[in-house]
Amino acid sequence: MIISRRTLLAGLALSGAGAPAFAQSAPEPQRVPIELVEDTLDLPSAVRLGHKHGDVIMVEYFDYNCPWCKRSAKDLPALLKAEPDLSYVLVNFAVLGAPSVEATRAALAYLQVYGPDRYLPLHLALFGLPGTVNGERAIAAAEKLGADRAKLVAAADTDRTTQWMKASFTLGNSLGLVATPSFLIGMEAYVGGMNLAQKREAIAKARAG
Repeated sequence: MIISRRTLLAGLALSGAGAPAFAQSAPEPQRVPIELVEDTLDLPSAVRLGHKHGDVIMVEYFDYNCPWCKRSAKDLPALLKAEPDLSYVLVNFAVLGAPSVEATRAALAYLQVYGPDRYLPLHLALFGLPGTVNGERAIAAAEKLGADRAKLVAAADTDRTTQWMKASFTLGNSLGLVATPSFLIGMEAYVGGMNLAQKREAIAKARAG
């Protein structure tokens, strides 16, 4: 995948490359302002899955090279099946260096070209790859789903994609999300990995008000 040095450096400046991914066995929730939750839902890069107007909204900030995010992606189909009234929102949050920046650019290019309805298969495919996921590997995975390489490369190396990444990173910082994965469930933020049971418990808590 060909990305200009200027564009890559812009992405790295946003990401705070090298920020650690970590997970806690049971993250402690922190209350967040409703305005920031609403801003997250308005991100142009946000992908909404599940119920379009769910009774609970769950947002995941993730990095394609985060091992705990990989575990979260593995649980995602089961979670969506078990929680049919849940709206699940994906937000690319590339904080783990140059490969993650490249992979995010490729993923956002795919989103721009093919739309949110086709995004989940790519999301799961990228987390299914062994080892480090970079731009080239992300493009190759997208090609297997029928994507046009030239269109993706062109879309990845644009100011529009940089601005999408900047918006997500700025908002994540405002929310105090210092690691991946991080979740917003209702009006609470959970920083760190959560297994399927913990997610469902937090969803039930949000649903109960």
